[in-house]
This record gives sequence, structure tokens and C-alpha cells, in this order.
Amino acid sequence: MKKIILFLICFGFAVPAFADKGVVVKEDVCGTGNVIIETTDGWYVAAEHYSGVYLYEGDVVFGKLKKYGFTEITRNDGRSGRFYIEDYESNIEDAFEELCD
Repeated sequence: MKKIILFLICFGFAVPAFADKGVVVKEDVCGTGNVIIETTDGWYVAAEHYSGVYLYEGDVVFGKLKKYGFTEITRNDGRSGRFYIEDYESNIEDAFEELCD
């Protein structure tokens, strides 16, 4: 039993270590469910919603945020959705442009 609990604790800390972390700073950008996420290292991610959970301003999220294409983004509560990462930019205006062009 102790080994199972130890495994679950280690696994729970290992998964987020390989993911980017961010906060949703804008929701419903130029389309239903599209968001801009500010990562902990200062990038603004333009993400288009495709399925699953919707994200709202203030949500803390995890996932491969700095990669182009489809990815799964997970909220702090464990619910996730499928998003398409259009781009990640150093300023928020460029991220808006990616979602709204």
C-alpha cells in the first residue's frame, strides 16, 4: 500500500514538471472559446478552442503551451480541453492578431 501511495505522489509531481504553466488573461477572443494565456516565463499564447472545457480569465492552466498545433490544456481542477496553438508571442497585441486575422 505504501508503494502505491508513494508512486501516486511521485507521478503527481512529475507530470506538471514537464508542462508549461500559465494564466488565462483574455477569453472569447475573436471567436467562441479562443483564449490568450500568459505563461510563467512571459509569453502570450494564442489558443483556439476545439473541444472540451472552456477556459475563463484567471484560470491557471497546464500543458504544452509553447508548441504549434493541437495540444491538451488542463485547468487546475483537472478538467481539460483540446486547443490549437496558433502562436506564442512576446506581447499580447501580437497574440490578439494571431486569433483575429
